[in-house]
Amino acid sequence: MWILFFLSALLGVLGSEEAPSGATQQPQQLQALHCPPCERIHCSSQRTLKLQCKGGVTTGVCGCCPVCARTEGETCGGTWDYLGKCDEGLVCVYQDAAADKPDEERKGICKAVIEPLDPETCHPDCTREYCQANSSAICSARFVSLEKKACQGSCQHTSCSSCLLLKPPSCPQACASSDSSCLHRFGRCVHNHLTAAHSPVCHNNLQEVFWFTGEVRLLESPLPSLSP
Repeated sequence: MWILFFLSALLGVLGSEEAPSGATQQPQQLQALHCPPCERIHCSSQRTLKLQCKGGVTTGVCGCCPVCARTEGETCGGTWDYLGKCDEGLVCVYQDAAADKPDEERKGICKAVIEPLDPETCHPDCTREYCQANSSAICSARFVSLEKKACQGSCQHTSCSSCLLLKPPSCPQACASSDSSCLHRFGRCVHNHLTAAHSPVCHNNLQEVFWFTGEVRLLESPLPSLSP
């Protein structure tokens, strides 16, 4: 009898050392969210129509049933976004003062996303004046190129040395479709004009035509064979 009493008292002392009376127990945090499959969650098919949302529609914590998305200035966030998800174009921004709080205690505010500016800065336009003064400089052909090249970016950067200034040929163009001799003379005139030497500069005047070197195409149909 005395032995049992002694053992009970000893165990009580050991228990009091392991868990002091002044110690406070921290609440346990939910570490995982277990949602059943969406087909097992009975979402009303008319629920979306009944929602009167100020913004768009998103889904709840489990990603199944429709709920109203949070609009700009409304509360959002928390664990698994139980406080709400932001509408499209908005992001949940947390205050710095709440950075040390558990996720379930953190509250954010939906704010608009600021679109980043285009980091690409264009060089000066490929003009006659610029390329004559800077024959080897990089210029932007976005307003004068006939064909956009993806590898040259939105600015269509190229070199002044790779541009040609081609003036329209002074060839008679009043040929009838059945006048083969006139068409032959016109073709020879155009051929001689294209094979002549041109200054490697660019120009965006509507009276003159700009091509990249190697991409000169004046006529859609091939020229007639020219005899020397």
